[in-house]
Amino acid sequence: MNFKVLTIFPELFKPFTELGLVGRAVKEGKISIDLTQLRDFAINNQAQIDDTPFGGGAGMVLRPEPAIEAIKSSKSENSKVILFTPRGRTLDHSFAKKLSQNKDLTLLCTRYEGVDQRVVDNYVDYEVSMGDYVLMGGELPAMTFIECLSRFVPGVLGNSDSLLQESFTDGLLEYPQYTKPREYLDMKVPEVLFSGNHKNINSWKEEKSISDTKERRMDLFQEFRTKNNIKLTKAPISVALVHYPVLNKEGKVITSSITNLDMHDIARSSRTYGIENYFLVHPTKAMRKLMDTIAEHWDSGYGSKYNPNRKEALSSVRVVPDFEDVVIQLQEKYSKPPKIIVTSAKRTKSSISFAKMREILANNDEPYLIVYGTGWGLTDSFIERADYMLEPVGSVEDFKHLSVRSAAAIVMDRLFGV
Repeated sequence: MNFKVLTIFPELFKPFTELGLVGRAVKEGKISIDLTQLRDFAINNQAQIDDTPFGGGAGMVLRPEPAIEAIKSSKSENSKVILFTPRGRTLDHSFAKKLSQNKDLTLLCTRYEGVDQRVVDNYVDYEVSMGDYVLMGGELPAMTFIECLSRFVPGVLGNSDSLLQESFTDGLLEYPQYTKPREYLDMKVPEVLFSGNHKNINSWKEEKSISDTKERRMDLFQEFRTKNNIKLTKAPISVALVHYPVLNKEGKVITSSITNLDMHDIARSSRTYGIENYFLVHPTKAMRKLMDTIAEHWDSGYGSKYNPNRKEALSSVRVVPDFEDVVIQLQEKYSKPPKIIVTSAKRTKSSISFAKMREILANNDEPYLIVYGTGWGLTDSFIERADYMLEPVGSVEDFKHLSVRSAAAIVMDRLFGV
């Protein structure tokens, strides 16, 4: 792999190209790093290569003439030009692996306010960022870039297995590493690493990679979870929509009406987020019969052929007369009563954050039941029996009037979404 670096500070690269694995790779001819002084293409005898930006603003901008001439002089027929800029795509493992397929790369290192946009539009193949921060120039990103991509070159790493076992290779952070001594200052190495049982050791490494990624980089874990169809929680999750006992606007206990949308919308959200059971709780026999008729239409009637996805979503729906029936059914199914999580538009001292609730659900395997109230919400006595009460959704404190279907979807996304 050949790297051609365009910079005003080629001296910065001298120790980088002579030391460590990169230095050894250069000596062995596995990679080459050619340095070009941008000032060799200056526009005048004063070695000028930059100028003030049109439209005003602080700093100086690399002019198009020296940038383009330097690129032309260094770029071979099949090489790609890389510009280091905070506006670029962040360099991650998959992006680096893709770029490593190119054998010739020209790296443009700018300073201050960057380079004239005409250079970017017409001569740059990839804009690359090292992260959401700003450096004084592109030289350090170029060194990082070279070291990162060089690892994909056969023979650069002493042990080829290292590339397969590093962080990000499988979408996860690497497991913790230990070495001698076995115990130091009362700090011990995990016993499993001395067991000699390679199956147990590999299981420990995998579990630590997953748990550390979940704790430190939820974004990576969510991608890994989606790709490998892994549930975010150990716990079986159920949902109940309660129509009695709930409150009306005057604070009186009532029985609210059940609607077709109550069944369909929350059932679809439940299916989307992996909820195992969805209970509709209503004491009126006629209302329950209506819901059973609607469910039958989608389960075995014309609706099952017209929209199979709706049939799948509604398959988790159970219509019951009383909340105690929900608890009994779940206890029979999971051999223990569910932990009850209630939702409310009111914030109290005992309200638990979504982040904390996610953590609890991720680390417990007992059944949990999320309860939504219709009307103007669940009664105080119902809320008091719950194990947890979620903080309200929304940010406008004086307006808490989401439909229960909207609130249910938001709650599921905050607890189980990517």
